[in-house]
Amino acid sequence: MINLTDDLFLGDGNHKIVYAHPTDKALCVKLLRTPDDPDFAKEMRYRKALGSRADSMTLLTKYFGEADTSKGKGYLFERVTDFDGKNSTTMLKILNDTLADRKDLPATEKMLLDFKRAYFAEKFLLAGVDPDNYLVQRTSPTERRVRIIDNIGIASFIPLPYYFDYFAVKRAKKYWARFVDLMRTDYGAMFSEEFLGKLADV
Repeated sequence: MINLTDDLFLGDGNHKIVYAHPTDKALCVKLLRTPDDPDFAKEMRYRKALGSRADSMTLLTKYFGEADTSKGKGYLFERVTDFDGKNSTTMLKILNDTLADRKDLPATEKMLLDFKRAYFAEKFLLAGVDPDNYLVQRTSPTERRVRIIDNIGIASFIPLPYYFDYFAVKRAKKYWARFVDLMRTDYGAMFSEEFLGKLADV
């Protein structure tokens, strides 16, 4: 039994409540708001289809199974923290901070281009492009990588992109176009058209 206390609370969303694991700093515990949450079921289906391939994906956080907690059934995931032990920041916050103060613009642009390379290399399957669902993990004082924590997988009954690269790439391009459109709409004031073109080029 894992005892979850208020001081361990990390955050919550529409589908999940997240706590730090009380004894293992490398883990977090996710609780579902409803036991039959379709968003979580979709993610688990994707992870199952990936099999051992999930272990080598840099964008996907690791999953370690179920656990009984003082607040009901929990699910153990890798806790995304920076090299110095601090909680990693959401991409949304980094984008908004860069919009307010452009001094970090080159680093933010590099982060997005690195994200694009990883996203297409891994043919990651998203269900949404909200940057609040991406954490940016500092792996050293100068290096960062994106980790995706929500809106993962496909809701369709027969998810062909899980099993065929052609469909995976086609869907990845569709959702990347949506992501670039979001960058242009919400952050076009700070990104040049040259950079947005480079980001969109797949």
